[in-house]
Amino acid sequence: MSSKPRSRWGWGFEGEMIDETELRERKAFLESTLGFPERPVRDPVPLSDTTIPDPAIEIPDELADFCSSDRAVRARRTYGMARPETIRAFHGDFTPAPDIVARPTTETEVEAVLAWASDRRVAVSPVTGGTGVAGGTGPPAGDIRAGYTGTIALDLGNLNDVLEVDERSRTALIEGGTLGPAINRQLDEYGLHLRHYPQSYRLSGLGGWIATRSGGHYATRYTHIDELVESVRMICPAGPFETQRLPAHGAGPDANRLVCGSEGSLGVITRAWMQVEPRPQYRSDAAVYFDGILEAAAAIRRIVQAKLYPANCRLHDRVETSLYGMDDVEADLVILGFESTDQPTDAALDRALEICEAEGGSCPDGPDHYGPGYGHDRPEDSDVVRWGEAFQLGGSGSTDLPLCVVGGTVETAVTWDRFPEFHEAMLAAVTDALDAECKMGHVSTRFTHVYPDGPAVYYTFRAPGDPDPDRRIEQWRRIKRAGLDTVMEYDLTPTHHHAVGRDHKEWYAKQIPEPYGDALRAVKGVLDPAGVMNPGVLVDPPGRD
Repeated sequence: MSSKPRSRWGWGFEGEMIDETELRERKAFLESTLGFPERPVRDPVPLSDTTIPDPAIEIPDELADFCSSDRAVRARRTYGMARPETIRAFHGDFTPAPDIVARPTTETEVEAVLAWASDRRVAVSPVTGGTGVAGGTGPPAGDIRAGYTGTIALDLGNLNDVLEVDERSRTALIEGGTLGPAINRQLDEYGLHLRHYPQSYRLSGLGGWIATRSGGHYATRYTHIDELVESVRMICPAGPFETQRLPAHGAGPDANRLVCGSEGSLGVITRAWMQVEPRPQYRSDAAVYFDGILEAAAAIRRIVQAKLYPANCRLHDRVETSLYGMDDVEADLVILGFESTDQPTDAALDRALEICEAEGGSCPDGPDHYGPGYGHDRPEDSDVVRWGEAFQLGGSGSTDLPLCVVGGTVETAVTWDRFPEFHEAMLAAVTDALDAECKMGHVSTRFTHVYPDGPAVYYTFRAPGDPDPDRRIEQWRRIKRAGLDTVMEYDLTPTHHHAVGRDHKEWYAKQIPEPYGDALRAVKGVLDPAGVMNPGVLVDPPGRD
């Protein structure tokens, strides 16, 4: 892990942000290739010039050994990575900064923070990596914050060990603050890894993954982190909440599922037993091209319904490939990948390619087979590798901020029978919103995960934004609202893997049955009687409707 401090506004660490040459190239790409009007170039506001209010409360003596009110420490625990948050951070507005940052090293210290906060009515915001993109990571703001005497960010970064490994059962007990690379670095000595790789992998960790029901980059079968949870321990204001360590059970509603997706609103996830496995010995992948997105979708549906279980099965339309700089790809792209710890994977990929060919797809470069079992490494010149590099560079959004670009996503899940109609409506709604707010823009489509009954479909929009940060945030909100309203018109979900947070809560309330919302409030009342845990996330704090 890097010893550098994290960036206050972008993905990565200070000193690793986009350099001047890359920024000029991105500016030229936006203007010449995507047709944006000339983009202004802004510099991030330095820490010394940022707006960070003085703390409203003092650190109590009993917590002083592991708490701080340092200006820089508070700034870096103010926001997650939701687009309004990164815009405000880039322009130096840290008004919602927590009054105190706690960095406990033991569960006993976690319990002490929650007891003190409950007694003094201080809002608690648990933080693992701080990469949440749904507005649920930092302290509450506005009228919700007004109901509390202060705010404290509870940073789990010191709870970062793999405590125990059961090699026979292939499970590991891992602390909640352990980031992705640290998890797998510690598991390496056993020849194992935790098979969960979200795009935020380098910067996020286990507690946050479980709390938000994170989705990794594996496209089928085990797509969400909760499918790898064997048991979990959460410290709540009312006391510890720990589930049994079992491979499975049929005893009533699963208590693990209450913790998975709780988003810090019930307690702090301090450790969990997780299913782990050896690294793959055999891998096969291929880039397949289609003349239309519906033809590509038909091929993917057949592949997943055949139960071939590809590790990677991603659809990227031609708009998306152009947004990420692959403007020579004049087709809709499907990335297929298979992996196994036990046997060759070429037969499974060959069958998937047969299905693609039957639906009009072509694979001009052919498949690649690699890994220790095949005796050679992955080739570095394939479109699969090329796409991955472009996606990592263009997907972070860090280049959007200095160039005043409005960018965002709407992601959901839909059954195969409704996808064509929904897709057409979604593109129309977001395109109309882009035209109304920004006079132009682009919206692209990809499948991130696929299931026998439908895809998780993900729409990305980019447009020239207003240089004024408040106006740009309003543009983002209106465009995103157009997409989410369309999602709800089709009775879908506002999030497949980005969590609810505060940004999606309005639409989440429309998704769930009304009695279920009442049940969530009741559970929160038991586990968090004072209502101090992550106020405004999932459910409203006590006293608000």
